[in-house]
Amino acid sequence: MTDVAQSSGGGHRLGIACGTLVAWVAVTIFGAGLRGKPVELEDMATQGIAWQIALAGVLLVCVIAWRGWRDLGFRAPAPGTLKLLWLPALIVLAMFGLAVVLGLPAPDVVLLVLANTLLVGFSEEVMFRGVLFGALRERLRPWPAILCTTGAFGLVHVLNGFLTGSFTLAVMQALAASCTGLMLMAILLRTGSLWGAILVHALWDCATFLVVLSAGAMADLKELQAAGGLEVTPGLLVVPLLIVLPNLVYGLWLLRGSRVEAEPRA
Repeated sequence: MTDVAQSSGGGHRLGIACGTLVAWVAVTIFGAGLRGKPVELEDMATQGIAWQIALAGVLLVCVIAWRGWRDLGFRAPAPGTLKLLWLPALIVLAMFGLAVVLGLPAPDVVLLVLANTLLVGFSEEVMFRGVLFGALRERLRPWPAILCTTGAFGLVHVLNGFLTGSFTLAVMQALAASCTGLMLMAILLRTGSLWGAILVHALWDCATFLVVLSAGAMADLKELQAAGGLEVTPGLLVVPLLIVLPNLVYGLWLLRGSRVEAEPRA
């Protein structure tokens, strides 16, 4: 494993990391809930800068500076490891291409989505693959630390149900987030840098939102609403999982064998 997080005081550090997670959830999820009514995530991404996400990021920066954690992966990727991003880069490019074909939203909307997803990518990666994982792996062996971090990352997405009013969709999002989260963890461990995971996370979210907000998708949504809405069936719920299945498989492939223990390499 890389020297992404190897400092002393593991038990104390884990307690601080868990406390930070609670505060982060309060700011991120319940800060967004101050809107007072259910709102779709894509609407939140287009209704101005998500101040609660920015504030959560500031919280993390303050905690990291306070504790002096310099082992979270805020460094350039190890030489030759950027090529490991080929699969997520290919999928993200395909999603951006689909958004263009379907019809991109207005330029100001695109910029808002990009800004907000960059904030989300930074905040979530620093919280989970940075602060939480950095503390967990001082107390646990590599795979338990990886799985605990990935599980926590998925579970926190269930709380989106408080914002959207649909816990069924939130659970599906949580499962999908866990699959992608494992790949992001693999990117961190194989490159030795958190920046690659932040960038992939942000661009993945941005491309996803742009597809959902595209002219073609919006037209289909209006037709469904006029017809009485979309019935959420088990088959439909499987679709998001199929989309992120390559992420899960690729993450497992990157972490295969002894690579969890090894130094970053191509």
